[in-house]
Amino acid sequence: MTTEQPKAPAIKAYSYLRFSTPEQMKGDSFRRQTKLAKDYAQKLGLTLDDHSFHDLGISAYQGKNRQTGALGIFLRAVEDEIIAEGSYLLVESLDRISRQSAHRAASVLSSICEMGINVVTLFDGRVYSAETLEQDPMTFMMAVLTFQRANEESATKAKRLRSVWESKRKMIAEGKPVRLTSRAPQWLKPSDDGVSFDIIPERGEVVRNIFKWTLEGIGKQSIAARLNREGAPIFGRGKLWHTSYVSKILQSSATYGTLTPFTSRADRKEHREACEPIEGYYPAVIDRETFEAVQALKASISPRRGRHSSSPVQNIVGGIAVCPLCDSRMIRVTKNKAKGWVYLVCHRAKQGAGCVYNAVRVDMVEPIIQDNISFLTAQCPVGDDDFDERFDSLNGQLEGVEELIHNVLTSIENGLDPSKYPAIGERLSALQEQQEALKEEIDQMGQQRISFNNDVAQRRAQKLETAVRENWDDKAQINTLMRGCFSKVVVDFTTGGLMFHWQQGGETELIYTFLDSEWVDPTEASQKPHERHLA
Repeated sequence: MTTEQPKAPAIKAYSYLRFSTPEQMKGDSFRRQTKLAKDYAQKLGLTLDDHSFHDLGISAYQGKNRQTGALGIFLRAVEDEIIAEGSYLLVESLDRISRQSAHRAASVLSSICEMGINVVTLFDGRVYSAETLEQDPMTFMMAVLTFQRANEESATKAKRLRSVWESKRKMIAEGKPVRLTSRAPQWLKPSDDGVSFDIIPERGEVVRNIFKWTLEGIGKQSIAARLNREGAPIFGRGKLWHTSYVSKILQSSATYGTLTPFTSRADRKEHREACEPIEGYYPAVIDRETFEAVQALKASISPRRGRHSSSPVQNIVGGIAVCPLCDSRMIRVTKNKAKGWVYLVCHRAKQGAGCVYNAVRVDMVEPIIQDNISFLTAQCPVGDDDFDERFDSLNGQLEGVEELIHNVLTSIENGLDPSKYPAIGERLSALQEQQEALKEEIDQMGQQRISFNNDVAQRRAQKLETAVRENWDDKAQINTLMRGCFSKVVVDFTTGGLMFHWQQGGETELIYTFLDSEWVDPTEASQKPHERHLA
């Protein structure tokens, strides 16, 4: 009786398909590359893996397909020994792997082969392995020449496209009617004249409402919920309104008609540089003053009032008044309804969360601001002109990261199983963490960006002075303008002063009372915390 010998595991082959455009994915290119891979695997008796690796619209000219695309995922799976040495990587031609310079592309091919993978070009059936590259100089030379030709083709195409864009930007700068691209913000559509854009009425109304509600003190989460509740038309491919898209609209200069075009290096598209903004390129949905008012409001320490957003504002420093001891927000409380005395107290102290409880009468603070508004606004400082450089750099980085996330998600949608290839999930998680960190920093800077423009800051200060002089009873309007000018106002009961922190940097002080003696922290004096009415 003979013992049956165990069969050797079948050698596996993996198909790698890369497409420059979505049209290629839908058309004959996909069918052709897929059929070539199946025919080759069948001919050599290889087991073709069920899931091919796809890079749709991902550049091999910049090497992104290896850095963050499906090719990179394949290589990490080899490193993690998920894909065994001796396996085959089937590509239509070498330019599917790389279109970088011949030196870099050949290095990519060599590194794949050194990992024990056999690379097959399906159009000619040539096999590249560590052995053939080492022992057959002609094979290596042919690979180098192929990479050189592919790189030159991509470089010529990139140069031609940059020339077209530069020509269009020049024509716009000269005031000639031209459309850079038919792509536009989601509330616009290309007009029939081939040059301009038209506002989609129902979407334009959504944008206007988002700005209107924001200025009324409603937060992004509440706005998104309201849009979903009212059945507002959804922009893009999503099924619901989310806070991230509300935030994106609030930060877009396109809302008031301005386009900021970008240029990029031929070899590193993610390193974008902002060009001169083009005002009036799009039809404006809102005016610029509304946009600036929202940016200023977002920069204040407490721009939203949540469930109290519908109630009238009764305090001109509401949301920006802070405690001098712990920097927590100071809230409005009523202590004697008969006399109508209203105070500002530290929210943390009122909640018993550790700060010292002190109460400052509102009718001592507000008149000082009213009487000294001309002095206060005259101190409006000049902003920092270098601020935009960092802001634009972060936006460029974010766009690059979001593109990489899209590439990984596309790979998953095309059949890559994250449970089978753990490197996919790890890479996606790392990119999403980086995305959130960049978004947070951009959001913080975006909320301050408008303040780093001296003309805008001066104009806001003048509007505040006019409102205080002419509309003192309109506390809501004054509060909105105060938030636009100041990031916070420290109500310093230890000195009797008000310290106004300007949005663009710098401080201005007003004295609202003179203390009879030096203020002593009662906790340090071993006294029971008490309420101190400054009068």
